[in-house]
Amino acid sequence: MLNYGTMNQKIVVFLGLGEYDANLIPYGVGLATVFRKELCLFYHATGVYQADKCDLQLKEYRYSVQNHNPTLPVSILIAPFRKDKLAAVLSDEHEAILMVVGSSSFRRLSQSLQNSPIPFLFVNEKKPANVDFSRIFFPVDLRKQNKDAMKWIFYFGRYAGSEIIVIGAEDKWKSYREQVTSNLTAIKKNLLKYGINHKIYRGSRGSLGIHNEGFEAASRLHAGMMVLLGSSVFTLLDLILGLPEEKIVRRAKETAILVINPRRETYLVCE
Repeated sequence: MLNYGTMNQKIVVFLGLGEYDANLIPYGVGLATVFRKELCLFYHATGVYQADKCDLQLKEYRYSVQNHNPTLPVSILIAPFRKDKLAAVLSDEHEAILMVVGSSSFRRLSQSLQNSPIPFLFVNEKKPANVDFSRIFFPVDLRKQNKDAMKWIFYFGRYAGSEIIVIGAEDKWKSYREQVTSNLTAIKKNLLKYGINHKIYRGSRGSLGIHNEGFEAASRLHAGMMVLLGSSVFTLLDLILGLPEEKIVRRAKETAILVINPRRETYLVCE
């Protein structure tokens, strides 16, 4: 394992050392700048690889980033972590708080996401970067974990000045509607507390469909990002056909999708 840098909270960019890296790195730079964190350029070493060549490529990336952002701390990391534990190790041992990943790597990193205490920002790496946090959509279902996921919309609202658009599910069952209302009330209270520009409204679909409705609205309005609470349970069909969040990530051509794991407590940004 090669590691160059100090132990500060980090925005990690998952790189393949190929042609699409140039479309991922700007998101890492943008996030690290907004949150005033260190940028970590990370290569996951698997099988046989040329350590010296990989190291040189990452150093070239670092030089380019620092040449344009001289005050931004940038580290590089090459490591062969187990794929299912990758994000957990990056957060626990290397102070990662968020990881930028190309959308095409979703299936490869799905196990890591399911064990992750940090969110993954999935970006369509085949398109030139258009880093835009000005408007962020957040579809809200009945799960209590939405109150953990909402911390990230507060971070973006406070540090990036993002406008937050919250879409609540419209469930048929009264108890479900009450749970959604509880989530929306907590979100609104904190958005008002921090003076964050926002809109909150009810969608037309229930908790099972609200994420697709949110994504469709985000796409129509050309939002730069959507925050998505991942799956709490997994069926055999999900594993075969793909999780609901994977399908949204696959469809997202222009909108970055921040996926938060509901099965672990989310790590916080040190302020």
